[in-house]
Amino acid sequence: PMPGHHLAQMNLATLRHRPDDPRMVGFKLGAHRIVRAAATAPGHVWNEQFAQEETARLITRSVWESFDALRDFVYSGVHAAYLKRTAEWFLPATAPGLALWWVPAGEIPTVEDALARLETLRAHGPTPEAFDFAHPHAAAGA
Repeated sequence: PMPGHHLAQMNLATLRHRPDDPRMVGFKLGAHRIVRAAATAPGHVWNEQFAQEETARLITRSVWESFDALRDFVYSGVHAAYLKRTAEWFLPATAPGLALWWVPAGEIPTVEDALARLETLRAHGPTPEAFDFAHPHAAAGA
């Protein structure tokens, strides 16, 4: 990526059960392990995860130094192990739940911006404004 840009990521998923349901214990333990692993992963800048109790939606946002750093984290180690178990804890997605986009270094995207990026991806497919792992775009000017 162009110096001065970081890759932002957001993921939206719907939980199968309320966060306090005993069937979600494995997920909660995994989520804590993933957050700790992300914090020490090469290229990690920032992350936040929270569940919206009223909608049972889980929103994860993170910022990474590069596309490769995020991809390497997602598809290896502790995250990859839990990724294989998503069907236990999440309802099947009816639309894309992941969006990636470039932000100026130091910028932390708001939840509103992240949801808008996801809507852009859902409405228009992968573009420089919002894309996915299968259809990456370079940072502007890179």
